[in-house]
Amino acid sequence: MFGYLTIFTMIVLVVIWLLQAVFLNDIYRQTKAQEIKIATRKVAAAADKTSFEKSVYDIASRYNTCVSVYQISGSSGTLLVEAHTQTNCMIHSSLMTDTTLNTVYAEALKEKMYTSIYQLDDIHTNFESMLCAKLVDSDSEKDSLLIILNAEIQPVSATVSTLRFQLIMITGILLVVSAVMAYVISSKMTSPVASMNREAKKLALGNYNVNFQGGEFRETAELGTTLNYAAGELSKLDALQKELIANISHDLRTPLTMISGYSEVMRDIPGEVTPENMQIIIDETRRLSSLVNDMLDLSRITSGSRGPNKTLFSLTQCVRDTIERFSHLREGDGYSFSFVADEEIYVEADQVLILQVLYNLICNAVNYTGVDKHVIVQQTRSGQTCRISVTDTGEGIDKEKLPLIWDRYYKASDFHKRGVAGTGLGLSIVKNALLLHGAPFGVSSKKGEGSTFWFELQAVQNPESGE
Repeated sequence: MFGYLTIFTMIVLVVIWLLQAVFLNDIYRQTKAQEIKIATRKVAAAADKTSFEKSVYDIASRYNTCVSVYQISGSSGTLLVEAHTQTNCMIHSSLMTDTTLNTVYAEALKEKMYTSIYQLDDIHTNFESMLCAKLVDSDSEKDSLLIILNAEIQPVSATVSTLRFQLIMITGILLVVSAVMAYVISSKMTSPVASMNREAKKLALGNYNVNFQGGEFRETAELGTTLNYAAGELSKLDALQKELIANISHDLRTPLTMISGYSEVMRDIPGEVTPENMQIIIDETRRLSSLVNDMLDLSRITSGSRGPNKTLFSLTQCVRDTIERFSHLREGDGYSFSFVADEEIYVEADQVLILQVLYNLICNAVNYTGVDKHVIVQQTRSGQTCRISVTDTGEGIDKEKLPLIWDRYYKASDFHKRGVAGTGLGLSIVKNALLLHGAPFGVSSKKGEGSTFWFELQAVQNPESGE
């Protein structure tokens, strides 16, 4: 910060030195030249006015110049108007001889506007005089006007010396001020950054009880707010991950315990190798396999290694097949399924992922449906959009919990509170599979009235009917 401010200060000082000391005399001369040229043009513009003499005096006073206007007739010239406003004036002194006038007239004939600087001698050796001449036509066809203006150029050497001394003082003051400002600004900027760095090190060690203070600057304040939010989310994620590990450990341990226990009983006790005990081992093995498969599926989908492999297939038939499999699996438990569809709809999507979506939604409805054990699957179409909805008649979901049910960690913990079948990862698989397709999805639920889960896909042309 000090280096940047020092460079900026030095650039400012160099510019000031160049303008106020090095090029001051040139700038002053150019400014005086522009002023006297403007005054000359105004005198020329007033030549045809009846109040020409008054206009000449006004212009001479305004621009602090001396003016002489000569009427040129043939080879002779007559002084027509003059205005004397300066003490050290060339055109109203002995220096303005006929020879000098003839020279000025000759130069004015060559150029539109003649300017020159003369060094005044004798007692005026410290002064320079700038002269400007312009030849203009008058009302007479033969006569013309020679306008001569004279401005005094003051010496600026004393001014430059004064400015140089002031600039030396200003340089020292600005360098000190820049050092102080650099220290103050850098302290205010780096203090919150250093504080956030210390808190970030704590966060890296797993301490989520941190507070990032961003200070007064908008950027660091926003960064502090963002880091505090990230720390809060990491804290929640860490707690949910620990709970997930505990839940999954429980899910894994239970079937493994059952398999181990029944296997030992069948090995050690004669007559226990029965179809019933074998079925328990098979059921627990399937449960264990289901949990592992769900975890692998969710991991592949969320990591991005499993992208959608889109093909054209009948979504309606896909729903029918899924419901039929559930009907066979659950027919002994008294569950019934209804499928409402008016037409055969085809979609272009990943059929395996869509089957997983359907399976998990229907399985979720089976787990939470009411005492009637009835699940309704409905297919509706609006334009090119096909919606599949799965409705159960269970207890419903609290409104504040609806945004959370798609989270795998929340659902995993909620599963053990409900004590229903399944791994608790189904809705997370549904969410991530539909996100891969860019498909809208959602849920509507009222407490005591059941829940409806839905998703939408774009319908495509039916390859069989051509519609």
